Amino acid sequence: METADAMELDPDYRRLKAAWELGHRDREDVLHLLFLAWMHWADPPFVTGMKDDPDAEDLWRTIFGYFDGERSTDAEFLHVAGLMAGILPWGLGDEVEWASRAERMKARSLDLEPAGFSPEFFEGRSDYGDYFAHQARASAGQ
Repeated sequence: METADAMELDPDYRRLKAAWELGHRDREDVLHLLFLAWMHWADPPFVTGMKDDPDAEDLWRTIFGYFDGERSTDAEFLHVAGLMAGILPWGLGDEVEWASRAERMKARSLDLEPAGFSPEFFEGRSDYGDYFAHQARASAGQ
């Protein structure tokens, strides 16, 4: 993600959402769709280039459930969902509840993947990867 104003997320969101609705469940695409659904409330449309989608929150929750939520055994999912919930817990419901869930998901992610996730792990993986590579650099103080 070079600059926030360069983001054009809506075409990927529409494509991945249509694929999801047709039953497509490629893990990489579903993680990307989770991120794009969240971006509907994480950043304003003038930053993301996204059109309003009243289904975005329900879609995020459906994908969260698809990965089995906090009980997931997918460390990457737990890491990114934990970051999303930690950044905007009030966007998902009760702020205290989702902030607690975020901490639990991040801890479980590290239980499953003790080395965590470096920026390099995410690089080259579309807007999803760019965003979480940036988060990894920020948390590492880079």
